Amino acid sequence: MILNLVLSGWAFAQDPETEEEAKRQIQAINAELSTLESRIREQTTEREVLREKLREIDISINRLSKNLRQVERAIEIQQRQLNDLQAQADKLERKANDLQESIESQIGTFSVLRQGGDLKILFGDIRPQDAARHMAYFSILVDDQIQQIESFESTLAALEENRQQTEETRSALVKQQQRLASDQTALKGRRNEQRATVAALNDSLERDGQRVATLRANNDRLSELLKALALRLRDLELRDGYALFESLKGKLPRPVSETPTTRFGDSKNRGDLAWQGWLIPANVGKEVRAIHYGRIVYSDWLRGQGLLTIIDHGDGWMSLYGHNDSLTKELGDWVQPGEVIASVGSSGGIDQSALYFEIRFEGNPVDPAPWMDNTR
Repeated sequence: MILNLVLSGWAFAQDPETEEEAKRQIQAINAELSTLESRIREQTTEREVLREKLREIDISINRLSKNLRQVERAIEIQQRQLNDLQAQADKLERKANDLQESIESQIGTFSVLRQGGDLKILFGDIRPQDAARHMAYFSILVDDQIQQIESFESTLAALEENRQQTEETRSALVKQQQRLASDQTALKGRRNEQRATVAALNDSLERDGQRVATLRANNDRLSELLKALALRLRDLELRDGYALFESLKGKLPRPVSETPTTRFGDSKNRGDLAWQGWLIPANVGKEVRAIHYGRIVYSDWLRGQGLLTIIDHGDGWMSLYGHNDSLTKELGDWVQPGEVIASVGSSGGIDQSALYFEIRFEGNPVDPAPWMDNTR
């Protein structure tokens, strides 16, 4: 193709009239070819370096997303603890206030009884020993309630200390959350810049067929991975109570609700390759859900697919979910139908946020359309 481009550029040049002129034109063509080939090699190398950096950034963003989720869960736990501590403190304060009011009331009664008791003893209405017994009873009761208040105050002090420690922990977690979010934003900015550079390089390299070769290599790599997984996991058995994958044709839920822009069999990249699944544009962060029960057999970055999750559903059936922003499940995890397994992104170097989705049987792609429940 390079030769054709160069020759087409020379088609308007004047035909050589001498052997020497012909040699000069050949030398010029060879020099142009050498320049183009050198530029292609440099751009290819630069693109590979950028793709490796993109892979590292995609993985870093995935790691930061996981850390953010963990910190957010920890903040929720600390907030619940703070709420519980505050509820306990409020309850103890109410009890202490009730006891304080009771003591004040009893002290008033005690004073009245004491004054009235002296008169009753004087006039013979009450025996001295009975008055003394009443006075002793009220004194013991008041002392006991004072001790309860002191105990409540001690417990309140401990609760306040615990609350302060919990609040300090929560504040530290919030700062960590803000730092992680800032790092994630910075990484996404770097990723966008490098994607723009990769896109420009792709446009340049597409003219000489390198793009098609790369896509074919990506498809071959993915097929090899799936066939290897199919051999290793051929004996995967479904647990009791779950229908076989092949019995659910036309009943499976979509991984995301949006409509695919490319479908199975559509021409890919204006070349001789065809789409082996669906490309479904969706907002970054949109939840990606498993279409059926199964086990995570791949959860990592793969060239051409970015952050990729593969679920084995048994009996040779698999589903693939590519170009994710983050993966929520690990290798070996079991997932339920409709369970969140990832979030939509643009990892792997694509120029839009979208989910790439495939269904495969024994390593070979099949059209997802007949398997999906279009009423959902």
